[in-house]
Amino acid sequence: MAFPCGSPFFQNHGLAGSRNHFVEVLATRTIIIVPLYIMGFSEMVMNIYIVWVSVQALLIHANVNWKFGFLKHILVTPQFHHWHHSDDLAYVDKNYAIHFPVIDRIFGTYKMPSGWPQGYGILDDDMPTGVIRQFFYPFKK
Repeated sequence: MAFPCGSPFFQNHGLAGSRNHFVEVLATRTIIIVPLYIMGFSEMVMNIYIVWVSVQALLIHANVNWKFGFLKHILVTPQFHHWHHSDDLAYVDKNYAIHFPVIDRIFGTYKMPSGWPQGYGILDDDMPTGVIRQFFYPFKK
């Protein structure tokens, strides 16, 4: 397998992009931050949470071939999450966990084969092309 820039740390196997609608991001962050605020957590704790979530979101979507050792059983890693974005039917509706893969184990949606997906994408034939059409797509029905 070829590595960009000759680095063994980066795998050239495609892009698993983060596709979040801004309403989803606003809603999920609000669901977390408002209770933290009501429970009296400090602004620093809330800022640390936002930084952690942002860094982890970038990491799990990165094309890196890093070995996480025992941490791969505790935290979501790029290899785990890339299968969530696979265009392989065997992995549809798998690996939803954002932080802890044990959640997928509990709900029976955990799949962690060795290696990486061969392809990425969605299997919805109705998905429009173009950023503007995709932005309005969730509001159609």
